[in-house]
Amino acid sequence: MTSTFWDAHAAARLTQGPAGRLEPPLRMQWTQRPGIGPGTEILGEDLTGRRIVELGCGAGHNTAHLAAAGATIVGVDASAGQIRRAVTHYGHTGAQFLNTSAIRHLDHGAETLDAIVSVFGAIGTTEPSRLLTACSRRLAHQGVLAFCLPHPQRTGIVPICPRTRDTVTLPDGTTHIVERWDMESGAWVRALNRAGLSVTAVHHLHAPADARWPTTLLITARKP
Repeated sequence: MTSTFWDAHAAARLTQGPAGRLEPPLRMQWTQRPGIGPGTEILGEDLTGRRIVELGCGAGHNTAHLAAAGATIVGVDASAGQIRRAVTHYGHTGAQFLNTSAIRHLDHGAETLDAIVSVFGAIGTTEPSRLLTACSRRLAHQGVLAFCLPHPQRTGIVPICPRTRDTVTLPDGTTHIVERWDMESGAWVRALNRAGLSVTAVHHLHAPADARWPTTLLITARKP
């Protein structure tokens, strides 16, 4: 399970150094390199009071940034270890962090949301049709869904099968299998349309900027 990997990842990070209080990052990051691509403007110019959920918040960096920008935000993650890190880092920011799966959180809530974000999070590591439908159901009219994931062309070859299994190595040398849905952008557009969402932008980002192939796929959609 993906959560098993992230629990192990959190434990490895805590072994390297205890988690401590951090100030929210000054910028939202959509790639694994800082300063590449858009910021929070793709969610709207003024986030004050906006109801936002981050699916797969990890250590909470982007959730904390959105809280500092004035959003009413919940970061959810299936990994208890990651949530412990997030609370320790950013529990003072006003953000709420919950240890639960993306599907469970969306299915059990009733309040409409102004935006849903996933930054290398649940979207891409969870079966898309049910998750995107749950996102659509929770979004308010004109609500925004924004998510990024590893670009399917990052190695120069798009996988034949959209469901792939990556072997990831942790700092201690242990390896874990992470399942992904490595779909090209057209397939994501069709999946979003089937879920009742209209795609507003598709970004093929290079991080680092001189990478031969795009490394991050960032998609935004809106609830009509």
